[in-house]
Amino acid sequence: MLRLGQARLIEAVAAVLIIIILFSMLPLLFKSPLTPLRSQIQVGVSQYAYNSLYTLVTNPLFINALSKGNWSTIHSLASAIIGPQYNWFIGLEPLYKALTISSYSVMPNYVALNITLVPSPSTYGGYALIDLPILLINQGLPLSYRINTSVPMANVFILNSNGNPVNWWLMSYNYVTGDALIWVKTSSSRLTIIVSRNGSVPYNPITGEYCSNPYCPPYGGLSSFMATSLNLPIANYNNGLSVLSQLNGLNQYWWFNQSTALCSGAYSLSGNVLTFNVPQSSSASCTLLNPSIIGTYTTLIGQLMSIIPGSSLSINLNYVVTVYNGTRSYTAKVPVALILTYYGNGTVNYELYVNGQLAYDNNGPYVYLFMISLQPSVTPGVCSSGSSLYYTLNESVSMYDYVSMTSKSISGTYQSPCLPLTYNGVASASVAISSSSGITLGLNSSYTPGVNYEYNSVVKIYDLVATPPATSAVVAGAYFNYAITSNVIPQYYAYSIPGLPFTPTAGAFTVIVLPNGTYYLIALEIQEVSGG
Repeated sequence: MLRLGQARLIEAVAAVLIIIILFSMLPLLFKSPLTPLRSQIQVGVSQYAYNSLYTLVTNPLFINALSKGNWSTIHSLASAIIGPQYNWFIGLEPLYKALTISSYSVMPNYVALNITLVPSPSTYGGYALIDLPILLINQGLPLSYRINTSVPMANVFILNSNGNPVNWWLMSYNYVTGDALIWVKTSSSRLTIIVSRNGSVPYNPITGEYCSNPYCPPYGGLSSFMATSLNLPIANYNNGLSVLSQLNGLNQYWWFNQSTALCSGAYSLSGNVLTFNVPQSSSASCTLLNPSIIGTYTTLIGQLMSIIPGSSLSINLNYVVTVYNGTRSYTAKVPVALILTYYGNGTVNYELYVNGQLAYDNNGPYVYLFMISLQPSVTPGVCSSGSSLYYTLNESVSMYDYVSMTSKSISGTYQSPCLPLTYNGVASASVAISSSSGITLGLNSSYTPGVNYEYNSVVKIYDLVATPPATSAVVAGAYFNYAITSNVIPQYYAYSIPGLPFTPTAGAFTVIVLPNGTYYLIALEIQEVSGG
């Protein structure tokens, strides 16, 4: 039954254009700082509702009670958190009942979800990196259609605005958050995601048939990292070369083999995976060979298999910086090195060198199964004399560990001396990876006198991508129904005082996820006992 006054406070159904990558922040964000005060005299009543809801859902007893259907415990917790000057209502509804994605059409064998990429991939030359929140999208699709999350996106086919197939490459999938990082090769800003009714293989609407294999190669594909984790043949499923290579004749995805990497030491190149297998007091390295890569946004995915304490993994990038004064240019080479030194106590020392100068030096926890991204930016400047130019290069590094689900960001800066380049009112600068010896990866296995290790330091590098920055947001039409028409909490426990006329004064909403992966929309509405 619709509660009195509800229509005044919230729209029962809200139709909005939503950036899907922000679904995890919908329908409303918690406000901070968290101060669960008892009186709206000290904090506004709307803020009080948010603070109370935050305190409730972050209490481990609440999640445990919800998982077990212990409604009396939820009622007791809410009564203890919300002040006696308020009557309250708690609504809890499976997200798939509250969220409906409007931009799809249902066919007998598939559902077609229309999305828009902003900015258009044409801005980047015909490709884009997108973040697709698969778990949340599944909540808004009809129950018979789900994007596969066990073998992520195995039943997906993508079309452009002209109805032609789009080549796409799944770089990584986070099984906890449900986010998929995907490269798409297209100039179209409007795409249609075909979700097959068969959860194992895609449906090709062009041929009118189901594909023979997951991902329907060569249209869809996987990184070596994902293929390895799913025990699928890399050679059959990794289409990174076709999706990301040969932009302006230059590589963006690196296929590791003897013709693309010059290596030394204890290494192997097998199935597009670079493996360093280094005994103590030895080292190995690989320099990527021509044709050169384009762009400066470098991402690699790798795994620490074993490590001798004191050993270090290094990533070396050689940049070319060009400063221009309108008539002449000056070019400089700037090396950047990221070194991760592993110690036996679970600690890693992170060092970042920019042009040979130590720009960052600090410790952190181990990274085991990691994605590391490096990106430079360069800006010109005018020397204090006013007659010449200099440049400043900043290197930003972000790391994510799939085992601990932790992230780390570091950065370092180098400022050049004044250049032999006259300032005459115009100043610009650009940076690119060197066309020769641009990227070198290495592993140095340490030696401790008197200690003999019976194992080697082993690190695998699955994938390496180097592109210009090319990230697009995914936009789709969606409806949120805030009316809580299917409350799973029985009415007796949903209200602080059952049967009392209820006219909400304020409300707060958010989305929660149970340990079993079930999403719920939760609402807390409060009414001042004085009449509101």
